[in-house]
Amino acid sequence: MSHVINYRLNQFSWAIAAVLFLPLLFTKGMFFDGLTYASIARNLNEGMGSFWMPSYTPYIHPEFYEHPPFSFALHSIFFRLFGDQPWVDRIYAYTMYGLSVLMIRRIWALFTPSVHRAWIPQLLWTLTPTVIWSHQNNLLEAPLSAAILCVVWLLFEGTLKRNYIWSVVGGLVFFVALGIKGPVALFPLMTLPIMAVLYPEHRKAALTSMVLMVFSFSLLFSYFYTYEINFSTFFNGYLNKQLFPTLLGNREQSGNALSSLIEIAKQLALPLIVFVILRIRSGHAYALRRESMFFFALAICGTLPFFFMDRQHHYYFMPSMVYWMLGFAMLLEQSPYPWSIQRKKWVTVLSLSNLGLWVIGIGLSIYFSKSPSRDKHMIRAVEQIALNYPSEHVRIETIADYWDLCAVGARYGKVYFTENTDVELYLVSETAVVPSHYVLVDTFKKFPMLLYKKTALE
Repeated sequence: MSHVINYRLNQFSWAIAAVLFLPLLFTKGMFFDGLTYASIARNLNEGMGSFWMPSYTPYIHPEFYEHPPFSFALHSIFFRLFGDQPWVDRIYAYTMYGLSVLMIRRIWALFTPSVHRAWIPQLLWTLTPTVIWSHQNNLLEAPLSAAILCVVWLLFEGTLKRNYIWSVVGGLVFFVALGIKGPVALFPLMTLPIMAVLYPEHRKAALTSMVLMVFSFSLLFSYFYTYEINFSTFFNGYLNKQLFPTLLGNREQSGNALSSLIEIAKQLALPLIVFVILRIRSGHAYALRRESMFFFALAICGTLPFFFMDRQHHYYFMPSMVYWMLGFAMLLEQSPYPWSIQRKKWVTVLSLSNLGLWVIGIGLSIYFSKSPSRDKHMIRAVEQIALNYPSEHVRIETIADYWDLCAVGARYGKVYFTENTDVELYLVSETAVVPSHYVLVDTFKKFPMLLYKKTALE
């Protein structure tokens, strides 16, 4: 009976994901970073920019060096398959979620015989707030987490099964992971050294896998840097315009170590609460298993470096959260309670719950399909400008004050904003003083800005 309950709980973990993700599937509106990345991917599909020289707008990052292009290229394939639809952005992110879950389950199966309980880390990870938010908003952390999990799984396969071809493939996938968001993907390099320390029986295999992985990555990187001129051009631009200035503290500075600690505490609140409850109910202590120590150590390697950066956001910690959850899951799984419950009624309760959650998720998805999930008045204003003034660019006073507007304009209307005074259209706040040679041409419902156009006399 416990196996039947675990089967239903596996289904329950997917039903929870359906409720969290499906309602936003067909809606417009995301965090402006996600809109930016979606616009770049669409531009790639439409021939605006190239793989090694992606482009955002004609005025903002016409040559985009902020992040490597691998995620944008992969996202552009979804535009090619499904067309320029708003829901393509979330389909892409949700596909990355599915890939991550597959890797979580494969990793779990390598470290515990209780394969039927793979729902435990999946459910803990799915309910982590930053995981939900990152996938809902098409953040680069979604494909980055999936790629890093692939690397870690391949290294485990190569080491634990002594089939080193997997380690070689891991080096190739590691190149892809770095090609999504740069050095933040480096922490999987600690996977095998930690394994060599905690698992002496696999020490030689771990070091062999490490050498082969680094060798295959270095060979691939050297080839591209030596023979692909566009790659070397982009790589040098990325180092000089984004990475070095960021590391030197010359870019945006936000957050601090204290706020990051608070955010991490929020992310880890659920597994800690579950641990305390099960510890009290089971009546005996949990031993700190070697598997848990391993994944906790890997999680720390993915978490700690961000505390030394000038720019800290909660979603930066998202790729390391899966290893925290695997560590807690390995810790919780060792106790017979509550996994050995034999109550038949739980099968019926879980079956009805799963069905109900799927119905709710699909129903909300249909209900919200015509309504933007955020910035709805801004989105409707941009769509109004795109409809009334197709292919025209719009001046705003200061781009730095309207990053979200620029992202919404680029993604949902191909309305490109600039500070250039040569363009005819001028969008300003309702309280702004406008020069006399501009005439009011459009207003927007519940959006506190007005659209002006230069007069013919100017």
